[in-house]
Amino acid sequence: MKRLFSFGRKTTPPPREPSVSEGVAGWAPVAYPTPQELTHMMPGGIYAFDLLIGQGGMGAVYRGNQTQLDRAVAIKILHRQHGVDYAYAHRFRREAQALAQMNHPNIVSVFDFGVVGDYLYYVMEYIQGIDLHQSLCAGTLSPAHATQIMIKVCDALSYAHSKGIVHRDIKPANILLANDGRIKVADFGLAKRFDAQTTLLTQTNMAMGTPDYAAPEQYDSKASIDHRADIYAMGVMFYQMLTGQLPRGSWHPPSALIQCDLRFDAIITRALKPDRNDRYASADALKAELQELTQQPTQSQSAQVPAKVVSAISSLQTPTPSSGPKTTVGRVLVLEDDVLLRNLIVRTLKKEGYEIIETSDGTDTVRLYSEAMLSHRPFDVVLVDLTIPLGMGGTRTMQLLRQLDPNVDAIVSSGNRSDPAMMQPSAHGFSDVLPKPYDSEDLVRVVRHSLQRRRNKLAHPPL
Repeated sequence: MKRLFSFGRKTTPPPREPSVSEGVAGWAPVAYPTPQELTHMMPGGIYAFDLLIGQGGMGAVYRGNQTQLDRAVAIKILHRQHGVDYAYAHRFRREAQALAQMNHPNIVSVFDFGVVGDYLYYVMEYIQGIDLHQSLCAGTLSPAHATQIMIKVCDALSYAHSKGIVHRDIKPANILLANDGRIKVADFGLAKRFDAQTTLLTQTNMAMGTPDYAAPEQYDSKASIDHRADIYAMGVMFYQMLTGQLPRGSWHPPSALIQCDLRFDAIITRALKPDRNDRYASADALKAELQELTQQPTQSQSAQVPAKVVSAISSLQTPTPSSGPKTTVGRVLVLEDDVLLRNLIVRTLKKEGYEIIETSDGTDTVRLYSEAMLSHRPFDVVLVDLTIPLGMGGTRTMQLLRQLDPNVDAIVSSGNRSDPAMMQPSAHGFSDVLPKPYDSEDLVRVVRHSLQRRRNKLAHPPL
């Protein structure tokens, strides 16, 4: 089985206002050259750079000028060390050529590409303005404005999809709002051809993207990602533009949070369907319904709406009756600071019937474990990641958990297999070990084994 969690390495947290260069979970940032250093690195004095626009785990973006043509450009550089595991240097030229051939008014144009020093780079048109993320930091958008942006994004993605390319990282930071009113989709750095087996930075069975906007199938190591992943991401982004929130957990439809047309609820509900077969079949289909919002009278809460819209909204607002209290296989407390990896753990264990509480810092883990004991709802198993760079790590966390409960059952997990706690888990109070990288079957098997051992221990306490 493909290693589902093989990319769960440590990263520093993303900037509070991520830019178009925000990276992928699991790729540690590197030191990038100054604009002046980059200018001297480029051969023949073709470009002159004057500003570092933004940087993240995946690369850095600079503003500059193409001297021979005297036109403003932006350059994105990608450090080759990030692509070792994915062999993207070997595919960079072919895929960059495919991106450069895209010519659409709502897609940032690619002018040039190449390799300089330790960096791969591509040069693109420079857009004077801000990105949608920066706009949302100032507040939500009106429904009319949000709809117009979505229509332009649909146009861009419909064109890309027709070329066999899926973006895979649609999010506000990648939607540029030019000062002259143009809408541009940027950063096809994670793009893949959904009619081919290999891609610029990824392979078909590698989950990539930004967790908050990633479709459920992007968490599946066996799934072949197609254009409907972009449809899901657009649904998340549309919801965020309207409400200022992300549709996490049991989210409320937009009309429950703001004054808006009820049809917004149905559109977002369909775009966010967990099963991609239930989403819009294409960006054009989504665009058609968005255009109806601008062409037909607004439907308020009291207006008559089609039965399918009422059904979609009701499914969100009305809880499904149950025959009795929900039962769970067991309660698991997860300490893991890698957001993407933690999401994968939670999804996998929830499918198996476990109740999951997740934390990213050992301090919170100890507090939640203590509160659970006081409320007489103890955790059955704790999954502890050893290395938490920006918080209390697993070793100290386990020491405090053992002080709270000498009988705590905890699984230690780390990619550093030579760590003493990984080599001799019982000597450090752990009941089991789960080395990284591991797949979903390993995770379920170890948690299930720990839970069974705990139940046997409780059923037959020592004399």
